[in-house]
Amino acid sequence: MLLLRKGGIAEGRGGFMASHSDFWLLPTRFHAQSVRIRPEFRFLVEEGERAESEEAELQFVAKLLWSRFLGDWESVRRLIVFQLWEEELLRERFAYGAKEGLHLLLVRVYQSQKVVCPWEGSLAGCRSWVTVRHPWSDRLVPVVSDEEFVPREREVRIAAMAG
Repeated sequence: MLLLRKGGIAEGRGGFMASHSDFWLLPTRFHAQSVRIRPEFRFLVEEGERAESEEAELQFVAKLLWSRFLGDWESVRRLIVFQLWEEELLRERFAYGAKEGLHLLLVRVYQSQKVVCPWEGSLAGCRSWVTVRHPWSDRLVPVVSDEEFVPREREVRIAAMAG
């Protein structure tokens, strides 16, 4: 899985950093912009799914394989086919703030036994990292097989490094 991050307001002047090598993927309630997802991926979004819930369901763990800051638009543009956001949204995030660019994180996603935790204010807002005090299971199952993941990782590396 490919993540493109600008960073959150709560990250301060230092901006975004890949602070953890493995982390829960937290279902977010902030910047929920389902209409800005490429049409072929909109089926993944369940409208209003978590709007009323007082709990967060955690089921997927990401393990960071590598990251890189992309300071030129062409590098980001080459990666559009590997992610779900529309180009216009990526352009906006790329240009936002004093420094143009986006952080690329390539992660391998694993399924854990589901954990349900209370939705707290500390989970909300414009931030990349929040503290969740619930461990994932010892047995993690890759969401995508090695046969699918390895060639896709190679394609992303080539696209990110070209130019």
